[in-house]
Amino acid sequence: MGPAFLFRPFPIPQSMTFSSSPVALLVVAFCFAAPLGAQNVRDPQPTAIVDVRLSSDPDAARVGIVLRDGRIERILAEGEEPPPGVLVIEGDGALALPAFIDAYATSGFEVGEREAAPDMDTEVDANVHIDMRRANRKGLRPSFRVVDALSIEEGTREGYRNQGFAALHSCPAGEILGGLSAVMTLREASLRECIVAAEVFATAEFRASGRGYPRTLMGYHAQLRQFFLDARWQEQRLARYASGEADRRPPFDPELEAAGELLRGERRLLCRANSVRDIRRWLKLAEEHGLRIAIAGGAEAWKVAAELAQAQVPVLLELDWGKEVEDPDAEEESEAEDAPDGEETGAGPEQDAEAEPEAEIGTEPTPDVAPEPTQEPEQEQEKEREAAPTDEQPAPEEESSAEPENALEYTEPIGVLRERRRLWELKRDCALRLEEAGVVFAFGSSDSSSAELIKGVRALVQAGLDESIAIRALTQTPAALLGLEQHLGELAPGFDADIALWTLSPFKKKAHLDWLFIDGAAHEYKREDQENGEPAEGVDLTGGWSFSYEGQDGPPATMELVMDESGAVTGTLSFTTPDGTPVSSAVEGNVRGADFSLHVDLDISGWSAKLSIEGQVDGDEISGDATWKYSGGEDSEAFDGKRLPEDDKPEDNKSVR
Repeated sequence: MGPAFLFRPFPIPQSMTFSSSPVALLVVAFCFAAPLGAQNVRDPQPTAIVDVRLSSDPDAARVGIVLRDGRIERILAEGEEPPPGVLVIEGDGALALPAFIDAYATSGFEVGEREAAPDMDTEVDANVHIDMRRANRKGLRPSFRVVDALSIEEGTREGYRNQGFAALHSCPAGEILGGLSAVMTLREASLRECIVAAEVFATAEFRASGRGYPRTLMGYHAQLRQFFLDARWQEQRLARYASGEADRRPPFDPELEAAGELLRGERRLLCRANSVRDIRRWLKLAEEHGLRIAIAGGAEAWKVAAELAQAQVPVLLELDWGKEVEDPDAEEESEAEDAPDGEETGAGPEQDAEAEPEAEIGTEPTPDVAPEPTQEPEQEQEKEREAAPTDEQPAPEEESSAEPENALEYTEPIGVLRERRRLWELKRDCALRLEEAGVVFAFGSSDSSSAELIKGVRALVQAGLDESIAIRALTQTPAALLGLEQHLGELAPGFDADIALWTLSPFKKKAHLDWLFIDGAAHEYKREDQENGEPAEGVDLTGGWSFSYEGQDGPPATMELVMDESGAVTGTLSFTTPDGTPVSSAVEGNVRGADFSLHVDLDISGWSAKLSIEGQVDGDEISGDATWKYSGGEDSEAFDGKRLPEDDKPEDNKSVR
């Protein structure tokens, strides 16, 4: 199910007809013909990238890379001249890395409706047997192929390219057995030219769409086990029928045949699991049925790192740790760092004399002596007379309800704040624990965006993950897990020409992507005026905003945002669904120059989606594209919006479609 409450379809009217006159037909043919440039994609011309480093070491050798026919032809030594007849691109000492691979994404395709029970309906007026239908296939579609349903918007591809990605592993999700994943490049070309691997992993999850059985964890287990038993029985029947033994001809069933590949160990099963219980459930099922599995998600994989390492089960990590919990000790550490030499920020002798033990929550400390009055009695009486109401100045009606200035403000104990921070850091540091245990892992965006994925990797590097390991988890490791280690993930002769040129290590704050090559096709990126990524002068998203989409019914959605000096944005998105359900979700993002990127996690009556809002600020107006990623697909729509006046409070939305 897509976000129908936010989108409106644009069908072509069936009543549309065309004149059959020769002139009219000629006009129609001219208007609806594809542009000549779109008929065929021009192959990239031979290129030599010169003066680049293959290491982050500033003193590393400056080499060259020759690209031809979409592959790396050779690596030029320092000082070696490029071959004649090639396009030369100056790297200016940039860091050349293999372009990134999104190891696990649940977007890039559209899933259609399917029949959950592909056998004949039960005759309810006959002698009904009390048992299951023979082919209850709810949640089971292992023969589905993403490659047959690819549908990725150019805006989505561009968003990936802007972060240095050249390839995407697109995986079906939301079903017990969801189907077969595919790997595609993100260049500007027809989909058929972008397919790198058509059938990679089978996918699995303890979920099933639609109504009816199964809809519980126990039901999912029973459904999966029964399906595996049916698949084994199907293989036996096919063998018996092929040998000529007396037996009924087995039905044609591609779903059971696809399951047979898993049971024979011919294909890896990618199991989505975040909790430690679900991870252990998949490990047990794999042992029970002889499956080769990998884990996708893996939020709590660090808790079973030893078990995963022993079973040689790789993990495709999502980097969604929830909103960061503030470190209560960060301010103190910052003050200590900023203190002048020889001066301590802690309590000195005089401060120690004045320091009091912390009071219990909800109580006030009892002073040893009565506090001295801050003003003379005459001054106090004069203030009381001035505050007394007069005929010319009536007393405020709600004066009694005013909160006293010295009202206590509840503050959570420091121990509670530190524990929350510790638990959040445990989730964040999952990759570090997996690395220590020897578990193979790669990074994937899952339901999020490429920008959020890179943001998460940067946070891990700042937390202590070695940069080389982080780069490997975005290049070599996913290539090897996807069976593409001979084509992707390295800068070596014979590999696909997927190369990113960075000014610095991509996980540094001021790193900038200068060039990206995908299959040898070049994409150049101009450096922002603000290299530190801060907002341009005069750009501020703080305030209320209304925004709407083309063809939208009802009033627009609204956002209340706050932007700090660094460009970080927080706030709230609010709207009302057609059935009257009010929705309010947290917004996070950032502003760089005049461009902004916002992200929202939506949960509407059990339906969840990731909303990415990317666009530009032009004074009191915004415009751009909004993309919804949800289980089974994604939708994108252009939007525009305006800043709300400060005194203009948005009315309750009746519906947003």
